[in-house]
Amino acid sequence: MKKNWFYLFMLMAITVMPLTSCDKEDEPTPNEENLHDPTSDADQTPVTGFDALEWLQSNLAVIDENGNVARRIYGTPLDASQPSVLSIPVDNLEGAKATFLNWIAPGKEATEVEGGYDYNLTDADGNAQGSVSFRAVTNEDNVIARMTVAAGTDLKQVSEVNFINNDVWPENAKVQRYYSGRTYKIKAEDYTWNYIRTPKSRSMPIGGGPSAYDITIRVDAPKRDLEFMCIQGNGNGQEAILVWLCPDEYDIYKSGRIETTRHPLANLYLEQDVYKKLPSVVEAQKVLNFYNANNETWSGFLKEMDYRGHHWSASSGILSWNYATCNAEFILNSYNASTKKIKCLDLDDPVGKICDVACDSSNDYRYMHIRVFPPATN
Repeated sequence: MKKNWFYLFMLMAITVMPLTSCDKEDEPTPNEENLHDPTSDADQTPVTGFDALEWLQSNLAVIDENGNVARRIYGTPLDASQPSVLSIPVDNLEGAKATFLNWIAPGKEATEVEGGYDYNLTDADGNAQGSVSFRAVTNEDNVIARMTVAAGTDLKQVSEVNFINNDVWPENAKVQRYYSGRTYKIKAEDYTWNYIRTPKSRSMPIGGGPSAYDITIRVDAPKRDLEFMCIQGNGNGQEAILVWLCPDEYDIYKSGRIETTRHPLANLYLEQDVYKKLPSVVEAQKVLNFYNANNETWSGFLKEMDYRGHHWSASSGILSWNYATCNAEFILNSYNASTKKIKCLDLDDPVGKICDVACDSSNDYRYMHIRVFPPATN
């Protein structure tokens, strides 16, 4: 992470559009305590507890602010009249069990019972959130197992999941094969944050200091065909994991009184609810698991994308501090309004981690996109 005086002054000057993330008293001030050493994680707190309902939801579907499905992760509604009934192709009962157990949040447990499992969902503090059950099915053609959501469980857009025999899976619903080390073009948001300066007085000469302007924040999010790297293929029963990283390069573009950046302060990810469209903690954990087990392979992927001109590796050198984050820390879509903390995936060290970041952090963060696809169907 880096020292960034410009954004600190910009935030102090905002009067037209107050930031949604922090109160005025919480905004960072440019004093020596807020200057950041790229090797320091002083503004981060390791995550030790997980929300089981959020974890399960994120394994199945990403839900937008209106409660609609923004993007499916696992499961396909084969019957249009029952959109909350999802189906997943599997080879056998063991494959169905493995898929279900992979949806259990870290630190949580499903209780094995006759014919399957019962999973009581609890939040990070252990408070009950409902339950789901998994059972083998023996009296229905082509249905190998089923996950049922208990009444009162707020799992959105999912009422049950059927695990279907792969041999009868519909041809038009087959899952594409992805290969590790290959790149794929996928449409996703390419975010930029624009700091628009408006003089407080028409008679004020151009070139006045930050306090002479009103500052408005505008986030642009055009969808582009971005080049994703497949870090794990979906052959042999594995999930495919594809990633795209926000480039860590010189990114302050000036045009008149507008200055634009691609990796701002952590709290600016709350502007226009940008964070809600970023990877879930579940998706980040899948990337983290791969990263921790395959450091050299991950580094090779970054070097390949650097060679292609995408600047995925963290910039280095003192001269980069003013123009890049010099880190591999990526904001996620989990924000706690009561604690004013937002989660990030930290891949700076050989052993990565998921952390909570203080909303009033004076450090810049990058973002990434992650796409997870089920095992390919034959």
